[in-house]
Amino acid sequence: MSDTTSDGTAAPGAVDAQGFRSLAAAFVATRGSANTRAAYGRDLTLLGEALGVEAEVAEAPPFGVEDDPDARRAAEQLAVIPSGWWQDWRDRLDGRPSSRARRVAAVRAFCRWWSRALDLPNPVEDLRPPAMASRSQDRLAREVTALSASQMRRMCEAAAALPGPEGLRASALIEVLYGCGLRATEAAGLDMSGLHLDDPDDPYVIVLGKGGAHRAVAIPQVAHDALRRYLAGGRPELRARDVAPRADQARHRDADAVFLGARGRRIGRSDVWREVQRVADRAGLISEGVRVFPHALRHSCGTHLVQAGVDIRYVQAHLGHASPVTTEVYTHVTASHLRDDFDRAHPRARRT
Repeated sequence: MSDTTSDGTAAPGAVDAQGFRSLAAAFVATRGSANTRAAYGRDLTLLGEALGVEAEVAEAPPFGVEDDPDARRAAEQLAVIPSGWWQDWRDRLDGRPSSRARRVAAVRAFCRWWSRALDLPNPVEDLRPPAMASRSQDRLAREVTALSASQMRRMCEAAAALPGPEGLRASALIEVLYGCGLRATEAAGLDMSGLHLDDPDDPYVIVLGKGGAHRAVAIPQVAHDALRRYLAGGRPELRARDVAPRADQARHRDADAVFLGARGRRIGRSDVWREVQRVADRAGLISEGVRVFPHALRHSCGTHLVQAGVDIRYVQAHLGHASPVTTEVYTHVTASHLRDDFDRAHPRARRT
């Protein structure tokens, strides 16, 4: 940490490490979603590093921060950090504009929470998010996460070639992620009770999306067939491997899970990431330097639907976007691809 901020303001003194960890852990524990808690934990860990507290956010303390002298001491130290330091911290954040804005929002929420709990001044009350003038650049950065149709075909073929019940699961998972445009968490959370595959004209699945909202998602024929094969020949064998049910079985609902791991239990988001990476590696995409992860398959779904001329409102409903503005990124991707095709094909449009 530098001795002065960009405006010459002196950097803050030491912040009590144990107190900061207690404050951060207590705040994170107030968040309802496990994913939100994990994100806030990472953001506050980065803030702690900037303050000289080199430790991850620990478990929540067994009592309120009001009764914790270390937590109060850390809050008092945070409360007197000058605004110039906070602005300098914000301006030096790495990552895309959206990521920097999220980190600032997390710190603002954190400071607002402890300032109210301990009746102390909020040092970031006037701290604004980083300028989002480069939002178009953020969209262009997201464009690279959409695979081409040929790359997706290689992914699907590589997954279909994998042997055994795990191979059937990999094929179904890749087809569902791409065909239905699901997030990794949504795919891991799919339930047998949410599958409606019997109607050959209108098969669909019920997905639990962001904010606890359910939506019905149409499942394409190829994904439907891959899922059927997995349910008939892969899932029963995987389910039979769960010979010692875990104590928190009810919370995980393993018996109702669509996608099961090697021990017959519901897979998690990290398992979805590993499976996608494994298939991408088998397809030769990793060695070619292609960035492949679950959300890239979701972006590919939206991009290819828009390129095929599907109405943007249907794409919005299919992907579960709360606002059409989010879906519009795929129109930018498509326009970029069309410009590239035009430049390659039209003799009077080639750029040198």
